[in-house]
Amino acid sequence: MGKITPVIVFISLCLLANTASQAQDINLADLQGNIEIFTGVLEDALELNQNSGLFGMSLGGLSATYLYRQGVMIEVRSPLANQRNQLRLASLNSVMQSMQTGTNPFERMVRRASPPLVLPSERTNENADSFYELMMERITKIDYSLAVSNFIQQASDSARSLRALGNIDEPAYEELRAELDIMRERLQENIGRLSQFEEELRRESENLGTSESVITESEVSLRLDDLVARLEPLREQAMSKAEQLKRQTELAEQRYVERWHEDVSEFEESLYIAMCNYGATLRELPNDESISIILKGLGEDDANSNRQPDQVHVLSKIDVQECQNGAIDVAELRERSTQYSY
Repeated sequence: MGKITPVIVFISLCLLANTASQAQDINLADLQGNIEIFTGVLEDALELNQNSGLFGMSLGGLSATYLYRQGVMIEVRSPLANQRNQLRLASLNSVMQSMQTGTNPFERMVRRASPPLVLPSERTNENADSFYELMMERITKIDYSLAVSNFIQQASDSARSLRALGNIDEPAYEELRAELDIMRERLQENIGRLSQFEEELRRESENLGTSESVITESEVSLRLDDLVARLEPLREQAMSKAEQLKRQTELAEQRYVERWHEDVSEFEESLYIAMCNYGATLRELPNDESISIILKGLGEDDANSNRQPDQVHVLSKIDVQECQNGAIDVAELRERSTQYSY
């Protein structure tokens, strides 16, 4: 074993020397300079330096690093990722609306508010008190407020989605808000009338058999039916507005998705054109290594994951050089690359 040890040591030293020699073959300082020049050109080619964010801040940009024996890795942050977030918020509003519209509370109101009434001539003094209790119970079970509130909320959510998707401008959005605010005010007025009538019924029930009892049973039924009937136009208006804005939102989302995918495709095409035109700037990068481009937040959606995946493009330096030399075109360069979402 004593004779083998020097041989092992010698081989190890040779491997270390070879590794050190390879590291020295790559001039990291010059490669860093190449990377800085290339990323600057790439940022301009992809129009990532435009100030379109809050306070004029750029929504895009990129950063790069070198991984030994692997190549250059560049992370690209595009405004397209922010646009995708807007779509996610709009889709979330749609999901919330679907949860709200699982049942129609107004239909529940109609069923509850229409119990069979006993005509006044068929009543006796003994069950008069029960009649008023029944009327107050009808008022209590009228969940009209819930029905109309849901429709107004659905319309409000759709309006916000349309604004987020760029389908309506700020003045149109404010006009919709004002219209919905008027509906809310009318709702509160009608609910106030119901509450006032309920209080009258309560006093009337307490005054049965006295001189202060002035409301007949037929008058009670007619007034309650009239109040419920006056609520119907507001319900129809709120429901119609909610359905109208929902249809507009669904169409806007569909068009937004189509337009977004087209923009991503154009962005990737610009990326490969830039790689073909300027990729050879990375001349210090070894020929057997690659250039990896990570497009943040632009990967294909995964239904089983809540994260927003990235789109990865891996190109070999040799292919990039051949594209710049005219040996292959941009389409061939893209075909030779490795692409996946992660």
